[in-house]
Amino acid sequence: MLRKTIPSSLCVLISGVLLVACGGLFPDAEPALAEESLGTQESAVCAGLTVSGLSIADASMYVTDMSAVGSWSVSQFSNAVRLEYYIDNIRYAFDERPGVAGTWYFSTTGIACGSHYFQVRAWPMVIDSNGNRTTCGSTPSRVVSQYVYWECPPNPPDPYDPCNYCPGNTSCFCGDGVCRPHNQYCP
Repeated sequence: MLRKTIPSSLCVLISGVLLVACGGLFPDAEPALAEESLGTQESAVCAGLTVSGLSIADASMYVTDMSAVGSWSVSQFSNAVRLEYYIDNIRYAFDERPGVAGTWYFSTTGIACGSHYFQVRAWPMVIDSNGNRTTCGSTPSRVVSQYVYWECPPNPPDPYDPCNYCPGNTSCFCGDGVCRPHNQYCP
């Protein structure tokens, strides 16, 4: 009787198919994951995505209230943006806005009078059909900033300075603590 043999190339192919179908050589091994910071991702889904536009249209203060408004846009294949709002390099708020372009708004209260450095930082995002949100990049894609100012009120009068209590149309303009009418000459 003539014995037929299976070609060795077919044996290799069959053993490879069996290994793949059965889960490979090490079924308990877990795939290696790249180290990434929480909340951000540097992956193929983020490749080439940027914030293409970011601006501050207006930022102002009134007493202890600060508010600002501006616009944003993202590059093709991105469908959202993450915005973070800073005053004097302290983050006060953040939000995520879906779409490819839009307007952002910021307001807060309790800011001391004087000059403050207001900044908006932006990252492109991808929101998939399941609602999963991916923020792309470990550093912002764009940053815009502006100084905002509200003049501080004058210091309260010194209760021990007699010039603070000159009556009517008089003042202490001579520097000797005596209240005189404005049209009087100093001695």
